[in-house]
Amino acid sequence: MPKNKHNIHDKFVREAFSDPKRAAASFRTILPKVLVDQLQLDQLAVLNESYIDTELNEFFSDLVFEVPILKDAALKVDIVLLFEHKSVPDKHVLIQVGYYMFAHYFKAIKNKGNLKPIIPIIYYQGKRKWKAPQLSNLFKSYHVEIKTYLPEIKHVFVALHSLSDEVLLAMRNDLMAAAMVTQKWKNKPDLLLEEFVKVFSIFAEEIDDRNFFNTIVVYMLRTTELEPDSVKKLIEAIPPNIKENIMTTYNQIIQKGKTEGKIEGKIEVVLNASQQGLPIDIIANITNLDVKEVENILKEHRKG
Repeated sequence: MPKNKHNIHDKFVREAFSDPKRAAASFRTILPKVLVDQLQLDQLAVLNESYIDTELNEFFSDLVFEVPILKDAALKVDIVLLFEHKSVPDKHVLIQVGYYMFAHYFKAIKNKGNLKPIIPIIYYQGKRKWKAPQLSNLFKSYHVEIKTYLPEIKHVFVALHSLSDEVLLAMRNDLMAAAMVTQKWKNKPDLLLEEFVKVFSIFAEEIDDRNFFNTIVVYMLRTTELEPDSVKKLIEAIPPNIKENIMTTYNQIIQKGKTEGKIEGKIEVVLNASQQGLPIDIIANITNLDVKEVENILKEHRKG
């Protein structure tokens, strides 16, 4: 998969999980209940750090969360979300996860830091089906008495294709549910078309975070090969309370496609999108400009 494609998907996962409420809602859905019952997920904090080193860059991106234990808030665990760069299953993934965890522990000891349990979540978004990996599968030829000496790498495996839409749409956070359903079907445009109305019909009259809502729409339109006529027909079936917002974003995507590579056209898109109330980061995404370039265009326009 080309590097720019990785960036699109990685950026979307980061944006989705960067909000503590969205992250907590997703963990309540995807973590085992026995684990959820031990955690104060309403006190979850997103840490501005990464455990990834140069050896793991080609395999993963990560997000790190700190969560207090329910019975003793002074004790905390780190939940790490490891999202795979590869679109196909990697049989060595648990060796990479083991390296990831122990490299962090070694670094903490070296820097005289606190050791906290790490709960790794392998978040797989690829097309091909992939069952939860087991380290013992790499050593099938060995007798069970020998394999007892293999390390046990506990992990939570989340394959989006195996999570039902009903489970996702029942999530306590509507925006996170919509984001994960959109990601789940991004590789199957026909199925995404069927789910499109269902995804956006879960929203209440008011959308809490319109910036992230726009991000979902932009991601959907940029990562799926939907024919414009099909999208327009589907948009007509969307509830009125969000239709105008979707149409505005969709029209900006179409306009951007017509003016690709022409700075004059991009300037017009920036100004029109700003007048429609779209935030700067979404405008930058639509036009493939840097946030700073968008800010400069708006600044110069105001001067004029």
